[in-house]
Amino acid sequence: MATPLLELRHITKAFGPKVANDDISLSVLPGRIHALVGENGAGKTTLMTMIAGTAQPDSGSILFDGREVRITSPQKASALGIGMVHQHFKLVPSLTVAANVFLGRELRSKSGTLDAKRMEAEVAALSERFGLEIDPQAKVSTLSVGLRQRVEVLKALSHDTRLLILDEPTAVLTPGESEEMFAVIRSLAQKGCAVLFISHKLGEVLEIADTITVIRDGRSIDTRPAAGLSQADIAQMMVGREVLLRIAHTPANPGATVLGVDGLTVVDDRGVTVIDGLSLQVRSGEIVGIAGVEGNGQSELAAAVAGMQGIDAGRIALAGKDVSGATVAARRAAGLAYIPEDRHEVGTGPSLSVTENLIPTHLTAPVATHGWVSASRSNAFARRMIANFDVRGAQPSTPIQTLSGGNIQKVVIAREFESDPKLLMVSQPTRGVDVGAMEFVHNAIVSQRDQGAGVLLLSADLNEVMSLSDRLLVMFRGQIVAEFTQENMSEAAVGLAMAGIAPDPQDMARAEASHAAIAAERAQADAAATAALAAGGDAPAAPHEAAPAEQAPESLQQRLARAGGAALRGSAQPVMAIVLSLLIGAIVILALGQNPIAAYNELFFSNFRAPFGVASLISQFIPLAVLSAAVIISFRAGFFNIGGEGQLFIGAFCGAWAGFTFTDLPAPLLTVVMMVCGMLGAMIWGAIPGALLAFWRVDIIVTTLMMSTIATLLTAYLVTGPFRDPGAGLAASPKILPGARLPMFSAPYGLGMDLVVAMLIVVALGLVLTRSVWGLRVRQLGEMNRFAEYTGVNPKMMSIQVMAISGAVAGLAGTLFVLGPNGGRFLQTFSPGYGFLGITVALLARLNPWAAVLAAAFYANMMAGSNAMQINTSVPFPLVNVLQGLIILSITAVFLVDRRTRDRILAMLPGRRRAAVATAGAGSAAVDTAPHKEPVLAGSPSGATPPDPGGTPPTSHRGADAESRGDL
Repeated sequence: MATPLLELRHITKAFGPKVANDDISLSVLPGRIHALVGENGAGKTTLMTMIAGTAQPDSGSILFDGREVRITSPQKASALGIGMVHQHFKLVPSLTVAANVFLGRELRSKSGTLDAKRMEAEVAALSERFGLEIDPQAKVSTLSVGLRQRVEVLKALSHDTRLLILDEPTAVLTPGESEEMFAVIRSLAQKGCAVLFISHKLGEVLEIADTITVIRDGRSIDTRPAAGLSQADIAQMMVGREVLLRIAHTPANPGATVLGVDGLTVVDDRGVTVIDGLSLQVRSGEIVGIAGVEGNGQSELAAAVAGMQGIDAGRIALAGKDVSGATVAARRAAGLAYIPEDRHEVGTGPSLSVTENLIPTHLTAPVATHGWVSASRSNAFARRMIANFDVRGAQPSTPIQTLSGGNIQKVVIAREFESDPKLLMVSQPTRGVDVGAMEFVHNAIVSQRDQGAGVLLLSADLNEVMSLSDRLLVMFRGQIVAEFTQENMSEAAVGLAMAGIAPDPQDMARAEASHAAIAAERAQADAAATAALAAGGDAPAAPHEAAPAEQAPESLQQRLARAGGAALRGSAQPVMAIVLSLLIGAIVILALGQNPIAAYNELFFSNFRAPFGVASLISQFIPLAVLSAAVIISFRAGFFNIGGEGQLFIGAFCGAWAGFTFTDLPAPLLTVVMMVCGMLGAMIWGAIPGALLAFWRVDIIVTTLMMSTIATLLTAYLVTGPFRDPGAGLAASPKILPGARLPMFSAPYGLGMDLVVAMLIVVALGLVLTRSVWGLRVRQLGEMNRFAEYTGVNPKMMSIQVMAISGAVAGLAGTLFVLGPNGGRFLQTFSPGYGFLGITVALLARLNPWAAVLAAAFYANMMAGSNAMQINTSVPFPLVNVLQGLIILSITAVFLVDRRTRDRILAMLPGRRRAAVATAGAGSAAVDTAPHKEPVLAGSPSGATPPDPGGTPPTSHRGADAESRGDL
């Protein structure tokens, strides 16, 4: 017997309480094609990632060539001769084919420069050797899906590969491209390469594989030779019950037209006409399928109908209403539900929870009322959807990116089906979905048809689109070139039409005869079953899977425990960053010849020893808390807004201008007018970068920085020119009326109405961001994909709104200074860099509006205590700036710590593995998932560090008039 090239012995892998792989053993022989099959979430991909070096087992061993190995990285896997083609492409679109194949191990000339010519020659040689024709100089962004798959395969084969892992390699390929892929796989096996093949297409598995291993719920069920097995055998082992592999087509009952497309023409960004005068109709109660080789306009057709693709000519009508120029939201309101082909870039917000992915198109009562989302009712809605659609391994709060591909697809289907659509448009509904889920999806589509919805089905799976469609249209080069019905469609005829060749009458006649024979056979079988039943026999049992029970709502104790756990996890990294920064700061203090303990004692505790210190802390806290809230709004939407300083200055000046201009107004009314003017001025200032981004795609970092610089220069001109107060010793505006200033409750401690107003602003914004419909749309926009647009959000208008409101809040922070005890007028030097400090506070709080209050208090305490530290320990107060920079750098470093390292540390803890297995044994569903990724700030480079604000922390004493201390 041949020696296995790869052996897995008792491999176990858990993610928290979820056991993805439980005691799996597997052997792969050289020169053999070994298929690995199982439902979505069974643990296949997790198992493969441990072989490929991107994850590590909790227990068990991996043997390669008969010796035990630890595959700690993809580089180690490559060195052993292991290559993996992932289900979701890992290519850089802007680079060439050759650059992608050699990414991370680029070939260089003797002078050290990139040797592009040699890389292109190597790729050309690989392409010819394996029969994968491709242009090495082509940019990946210009390639079709099938050609991108070739690039992935070439990348895996460029390492002198001995074991090739293929994860769903044909999920996005046409039948012809799949045949080409199989030829390459067979040739590799003939040359002695071992192949691990993962696929949900059981026909392909039986066609290509020598041996098949079935995994269910993280455990290995059986390993058998492929010879002698049927698709039904494999499906039953995978799911644990009998599965219908093909829908028995039932007659349609078409009604009125729900979709009318007339003369549709679409020209893409390259100037190519991708849809050319296309017309079609879909009626209620029927399924109209669209078949065609990918790249013939199907994706553009779906996007145009959904409102996500502009059209150049033609008309689109939904339920008799012309929606050619309507928004996505208007089309959804007219009765459209849309399951997109790309569930990651369009259909979901990966970092959002299952609940947040389910409710965006259901924001009416009881989920949301008057613009506010009910947490309890939205979670109840999510629990019902999870149960009804059997979403495995999911809770309402589960980040959707941690689910397997099939379960993510179920979430998308649940959301769209629940809308009771008039037109259901489904694109590639079962791509990457297992046979059990495939059966579910097919039945659900037919159910929607039978309930009266019109269904437009676009699928690259010819068997799927033929079995489901009542009418089948074939697209070729942006046009409908053929139409079939169930009576005359055949794979040969449809295949010819997909190639642009009209089938001849003989093909159609053969297809009709074949259909009639099948119908007669089914009728005979039904008659026999009826006769047997009439004779007293038992009716054949229909395959049935009990509907999963709806999840019980969380108890108060469970919610508190979950919230507490989330808070602890969320605070771990900021706390680590602060501790690391303080340790480095201590080294700096020691280098200065001072005592770090004494310095930190003054820095953090001196403020609480006297009223002056408390007042100073509060004076720093107010602008930081409000400005960090403003920053969080824009950052949550994915915009790296660094213009807070300018918006602060504009708000402060506009508020002061109203205060010294409208002196005839009653004092209380003047206070309100000042706040409104400060807010409006900064709102306009913030909206300008938002509009530039929305309509002209101007980089928001550039525009906010530019607008901030303009604001500081503009206010400097105004208070030294037209609005200069000659009596002020510094650049300042005239004073506002004393009665308009906010009252103080305790002058010595600096407690006044400005603190109350600031806290009200922060709490209000926190509630808006976490509990309102608008806040949910902000978070959707922050996903930085097309999910927000797909659910009906207008990205352009939201961009302007977000930046305008962020600016308005920053402007209120400036107005509060003018109205507070240290203001009374606009001072050009009032800010020590609050705009950039607000960014650091937001980053320290990880964009959590509630945590930002604590982070602002921490920073304010440091700033207020810096003078005492300098006076009492001779440590200069600029050390605070050093600590601020260190904290941001430390947060960046902690974000970049590999999760696998933390997993290895956690795995050493006693009882962790036992607890995980015990939980799984109690019924916990295993998930096929990669380790949870730490969030990266949307719209910014990972760990982007704001500029050091510099400057000297002010020494203002709240409760004492600034002018009396000589500051003016």
